[in-house]
Amino acid sequence: MLIGSKLLPQRVEQTYFNTGRAAFSFLIGQIIRPKKVYLPTFTCWSLVSAMSRRFPQVELEFYPVRRDLTCVYPDLVREGEALVFFHFFGHENVGALPPCEGTLIEDFSHSYMSQIAPRGHYVFGSYRKIMAVAEGGFLGGFFNPVYEPSRKLDSWLRFEAKDWRDMREAENMLDRDWSIADIGSQSLAIILTANESLIRQKRQKNERFLVQNLSVGTPQITYRQKECPLLHNRFISSPEERDSLRTYLASKGVFTSIHWPTHDLVHECGLDIEETLWIEKHVISFPVSHEYGINDMEYICHCVDEWKQGNGL
Repeated sequence: MLIGSKLLPQRVEQTYFNTGRAAFSFLIGQIIRPKKVYLPTFTCWSLVSAMSRRFPQVELEFYPVRRDLTCVYPDLVREGEALVFFHFFGHENVGALPPCEGTLIEDFSHSYMSQIAPRGHYVFGSYRKIMAVAEGGFLGGFFNPVYEPSRKLDSWLRFEAKDWRDMREAENMLDRDWSIADIGSQSLAIILTANESLIRQKRQKNERFLVQNLSVGTPQITYRQKECPLLHNRFISSPEERDSLRTYLASKGVFTSIHWPTHDLVHECGLDIEETLWIEKHVISFPVSHEYGINDMEYICHCVDEWKQGNGL
């Protein structure tokens, strides 16, 4: 035992990054170093672009996702291969995972506040998906990255943002250029002091209100008690109605999104992606953040009713 004034630093079983894609890229490039990575056809662009930009030498393959969010996994994840699986929008992926001689990577970006037990060899995620922070990603377990230099201009712009155009440009900046950097102090302070139980309750309450009171479409997901909704997704009967509704809501200050537009590499993968494309054409995503209350959910439903009356539905 050594006793002195210079103490060894303590550590926690979590490694922080500026983004989820940075955590994922560090995991792929420095820890696993696979020869092949499997991603779902229904996925956000960030992981696909991370693979194509950072790891063009690694074979990228996709597996189909059905309309009900069940996955058609490969028969076997071989040694030297890695498969990424999701809990889409906070809804637990309870299906059987494929036999694995390689590595299973669990994306917890959507399910960070859900009470879901990890099943992957590694767990990573993005805090910005569910928390009101300028930046943040994590990788389960202690690692010791040599972070890349970054001016973090996208995070700077988020703090300086005056309206949603600034926020959109910050996202565009991140898509154009990003590094594997550490998390900022402002974001980390918010994450470490968050009341996860209260956040989960508020999001569940907002989700239930929209399930019961939205007068268009059908819910994509029925959440379980232990799950924390990321968004409230609805299927609308046609892309034209969906886009008309989105435009009207935006004129009323309610901004919805589409989860997700299908990446070009998915279009080129040669698989049957009809169900993935169907989701893209029919889904609309409503916010259920814990930063909003029931009065905000009532306003969303009121605006939807107005749109229906104006369109004779």
